[in-house]
Amino acid sequence: MFGKWVKRSLPVMASVCVLMSMAAGAEARELRVLAWQGYADDDWVKEFEAKTGADVSVVFIGTDDEIWAKIKGSEGKDFDLFAVNTAQLQRYIDAGLTTPIDVDKVPNQKTQLPIFNDLAKVKGVMRDGKVHAIPFCFDSIGLIYDTNKVKTPPTSMDVLWDPQYKGKVLAYDNGEHNFSFTALTMGIEDPFHLTPEQMDKIKKKLVDLKGNVLSFYSTADEALQIYQSNDVALIWANYGQQQVKAMKDAGAPIAYVNPKEGALAWLDTWALTSGVEDKELAEEWINFLLQKQIGEQLSQRTGFGNTVAPSANAAPDDKLIYLEAVEDPTKRADLWNEIKAAQ
Repeated sequence: MFGKWVKRSLPVMASVCVLMSMAAGAEARELRVLAWQGYADDDWVKEFEAKTGADVSVVFIGTDDEIWAKIKGSEGKDFDLFAVNTAQLQRYIDAGLTTPIDVDKVPNQKTQLPIFNDLAKVKGVMRDGKVHAIPFCFDSIGLIYDTNKVKTPPTSMDVLWDPQYKGKVLAYDNGEHNFSFTALTMGIEDPFHLTPEQMDKIKKKLVDLKGNVLSFYSTADEALQIYQSNDVALIWANYGQQQVKAMKDAGAPIAYVNPKEGALAWLDTWALTSGVEDKELAEEWINFLLQKQIGEQLSQRTGFGNTVAPSANAAPDDKLIYLEAVEDPTKRADLWNEIKAAQ
């Protein structure tokens, strides 16, 4: 009797096992992340997986154009969430490639630093009353100065035009940013949407700046190499505290300041794609990363400012002006090439 029961039960038991296995597979949660290096470190991923039981796959990118190609190319279906700065975010929202975030599912957002806590005041993260992104990290674009050569700490970018530093200035090779920061030194309220008349005036001022510039650089490493081999007093620090950290690690006697007229700054956020498959898990990922301990680790490891724990990237009274899409990138690039070619 027992033998007959076993024979009859085996197919049934096998079927049950298959169904249980299929159910377990169906319940497995997966999170697909597109991020910059330093935004999804292995130890954080492992901790999140242990906490949620989910599998996290991370793809790292190197340029804004690469993010756009991956998200737009799949119409948002290849990833659940991605890291993007507030200026670039707008084209994703315009293209319908984002999914609004339920902030109640991200309770740690309420513990962010005061300048990020009120999302309605963080330009670019909301559209039509809906939250499309949560601030994650940032950095200002300020001024590095050699403390042995610049005895009085500067307070304005105007110091870059000071005749006493002729041939001792390093400038960043980028037309968009150079027009924007120069506009701020001229008291122009909106540095991202310039009139033709304003652009002409800024062009003349940048030609004057060129007379003080020893060299233009493209990467932080290149700037450090030029600094170490030449008599450099001032550096327009496009890479902010990341650049400061690299220079100090190399033993450079430098300090950093955000100018009184306002420092350009980038703000990176987490946004959900239009193809997010597990929205709650994606929101849980954002909430997980908005822990003070992780914020502090992010700043220690990368030099970037985080949005939950104080850092050296910005003092409470610093004026940060977050990057926006400019009125005509091609026009600025063309003018910048004319400025560099000017005698």
